[in-house]
Amino acid sequence: MEKEIIISNKLTEISRVSQFVEEIGMSLRLPSELTMSINLAIEEVIDNIIKHGYPEGQSSEIILRVSFAPEELTFLIIDEGIPFNMEAHKEHENPLALEQQLTEGLGLYLIRRTMDTVTYTTIASQNYLALTKKISNTFQPEVTMRINKCKIEDITILAIEGRLDTVNAHKFQTAVQELLQEPVLNVIINCEGMNYISSSGLRGLILLQKNMAKRSGNLILEAMKPEIRKIFELTGCATLFTIR
Repeated sequence: MEKEIIISNKLTEISRVSQFVEEIGMSLRLPSELTMSINLAIEEVIDNIIKHGYPEGQSSEIILRVSFAPEELTFLIIDEGIPFNMEAHKEHENPLALEQQLTEGLGLYLIRRTMDTVTYTTIASQNYLALTKKISNTFQPEVTMRINKCKIEDITILAIEGRLDTVNAHKFQTAVQELLQEPVLNVIINCEGMNYISSSGLRGLILLQKNMAKRSGNLILEAMKPEIRKIFELTGCATLFTIR
């Protein structure tokens, strides 16, 4: 099997890429945890190519080609932007550097943790990034996102159900902005009903944490499903939050 999508080098195209990857996951009946981790990596690659690969105002196309072999899924990303020397960039291990990466771009840190093999080459004017992931065929359908809010004394509880992904990021940010208007910031985000989180969702939580810290607030994430907790551990986000 081989499929591809061609997008322009605009950030608004990332949602198309995310949907494309999710459709691949559904067609192959991949587990939600695997689809999430793959989407995290692909979103970050495309985001970084668009932001850093082209001079401002230059239009170009980016190709995402997916091929499937038994127990192996390969994503080939082709662009004509500025070549990126992957070997010159090392992973950051300290929490401060990690937080900076997660808010400004997960980059190689996330890609190397998510994928089994990563190769990068430049031929003529084209850059080729191949990401390979070992897979198995199990899949359960997902749902959209709902946010339920309640307040107990000076503690606000947000219960997130469904998908905290690129499509629903704006809805989450709207709820966050309402929270930040309150004089006392003690927030618990109940993740029991959350069954999917993308890099956009992770960024939203990190930005909420940073804004609350500036105002001496407290943020707690609780009741995560094991597959969601694993995404936080995989990306290093578990070290940035109070999780219980």
